[in-house]
Amino acid sequence: MTGMSGSGYLLLLCLLTVAECDLIVSGTVGNNVTLPCKYDVTHNSIVPICWGRGDLPNSKCNNQLISTDYAKVSKDSLESSRYRLLGDLEKGDVSLTILNVSELDSGLYGCRVEIYGWFNDHKNHIELKVQKATEPITFRTLDNVTSTEQTPSNYTQGTYPKNIYI
Repeated sequence: MTGMSGSGYLLLLCLLTVAECDLIVSGTVGNNVTLPCKYDVTHNSIVPICWGRGDLPNSKCNNQLISTDYAKVSKDSLESSRYRLLGDLEKGDVSLTILNVSELDSGLYGCRVEIYGWFNDHKNHIELKVQKATEPITFRTLDNVTSTEQTPSNYTQGTYPKNIYI
């Protein structure tokens, strides 16, 4: 009978621990931004999730922003009223919406879907890049009337994988 070496167990453990998906989402100061995170409730049922800032640890979330107790937001988990889960939690849409973003909101975020069993959690890392609003462009017309045009910034722009279910 052949045994597995210590490094073999470590490699197997690393392969089984998590499924990760990395995204970059861009937003503009003063607007709302949604960081996507979804999972398949038909396969996993409704499970607890958490959102945190920075890398996700082996369990739960560091610097937790918001979490669910299955199909509802845990009241004691809310870091700020600017963080919302506006998707349909019962359908697995646990995307995080940040209201009125500022440049300080830029950085790494993590969504953890707590799938039952050892090392089954799904982890989704998202890098948020918040930019200053575009300055208005002023045009001078022939009849000396000035008009101002603001570039569109009321949307979230990002790079998403083909399948955002984790």
